[in-house]
Amino acid sequence: MARVLIVEDSELLLRIMLDAIEAGGHEVITAGDGEVALKRFIEEKPDLLITDCLIPKMDGFKLVKNIREFEAPQRTPVVMTSAIYRKASYRDVAMEAGADLYLTKPTNPEEYREFAQRVDRLLETVTGGVVSQEVPRS
Repeated sequence: MARVLIVEDSELLLRIMLDAIEAGGHEVITAGDGEVALKRFIEEKPDLLITDCLIPKMDGFKLVKNIREFEAPQRTPVVMTSAIYRKASYRDVAMEAGADLYLTKPTNPEEYREFAQRVDRLLETVTGGVVSQEVPRS
């Protein structure tokens, strides 16, 4: 089981994503803005970060840059998502900020299940099949 931090300011999209990721057996930590997300990232040390590009208080691009500076030389996998930024140029900006994967947001539950499967594959690829080395919390 992996711990995944999801940063999303839309309650509906957060719920759909959360359900899909939890269905894969993962623990989900949530944040609705960039400042809370940075604090939770530092405190919780998730195995994966999924963040929207357009979030309040600190956008996703700045959040990822701050995380990369904080955790150097370690590198937690980061997936950036957007429903608005669909052009390749935004993907390039996300990658420059430090994202490992850039996806346009799914718009229905079936697409979120596919999204969750891609997240599972990313976790397995990055960790060699071992998603978390920590003892589960009770």
